[in-house]
Amino acid sequence: MRSQSLRNSVLLAAAVAAACACSRRGAPPDPEAALPRGGAEVSAAPAPLPEPAPRGLADAGPAVERPIEPPAPLPGAEAGVPEAVELETSDGVTLHADLWRTGDPEAPAVVLVHQARSDRSEWAPFVAALRARAPGLTVLALDLRGHGASTRAGDATIRWQDLSSGDRSGLRRWAGCTVDVQAAIAWLRGREEGSIPRAIGLVGSSIGSSSALRAAANDGVAGPGRIAAVVVLSPGLSYFSVPIQGAVETLKMRKLPVLLVGARDDSADVGGTAPQMAEILGDVLDLHLFDDGGHGVAILDAHPEVVPILIDFLKSRLGL
Repeated sequence: MRSQSLRNSVLLAAAVAAACACSRRGAPPDPEAALPRGGAEVSAAPAPLPEPAPRGLADAGPAVERPIEPPAPLPGAEAGVPEAVELETSDGVTLHADLWRTGDPEAPAVVLVHQARSDRSEWAPFVAALRARAPGLTVLALDLRGHGASTRAGDATIRWQDLSSGDRSGLRRWAGCTVDVQAAIAWLRGREEGSIPRAIGLVGSSIGSSSALRAAANDGVAGPGRIAAVVVLSPGLSYFSVPIQGAVETLKMRKLPVLLVGARDDSADVGGTAPQMAEILGDVLDLHLFDDGGHGVAILDAHPEVVPILIDFLKSRLGL
């Protein structure tokens, strides 16, 4: 009798176990069931445990490939690749430029103006340093008329080889490069409706420095959007018979900060120009004159120690 009861109990337990197994068949596995508790080892584990899923992902069976969405840019972040923009001058020249934006439409801005027979690409190393050290600056690098991609005025073609010397502006004149810089300044002030840069700085190389100085002197804007600083590399008193003395005197009267970088070995006699500008500008000039270094942006390669000085000058004068 007792033997029969024991046999019945065993059969009943087996039936219950089988029923439980059947009811659970097809249910998703419990990811926690196989994990050890309290650091105890699992005594029987014929296969290694699967790698835990990354945080935030549900353990929902086989992985399904989905396109990875790029992260949203942080506020104020700049794109690594510049935006190509076009702007038109008052005399109808279509200028091409590269624009590096920030997340702030009212961020201070810098206009980069290249030297003769060059184009905006000459600024590439400086732009990289500028964006690394002053990421809050909007940067606009343009091709002057007749240079790079800026070779059209309506149906007319303009080449730098055809530009004439002299102080009078015109479609095919070197003095017209001042008009180009003025167009860049106006474009920055009007690119975002209701927003203008808090301040603008101009950086020019060689004839670009002449154009920057003259554009700053001709600009009468005060308050937001004003020209707050000018940096000149290898300036000349009269490149292509485009004089700068009157512009320099105007900037002195306005007490506009100017930083000058040059080299005495420059064949364009920057070693003679720098002292004359220093005499006019006095304490508004920050002068860095080297014995060697060549002309224009080549000085920045020859003397990389001046690059952070130049950038910090722009940051402080533009309120960054």
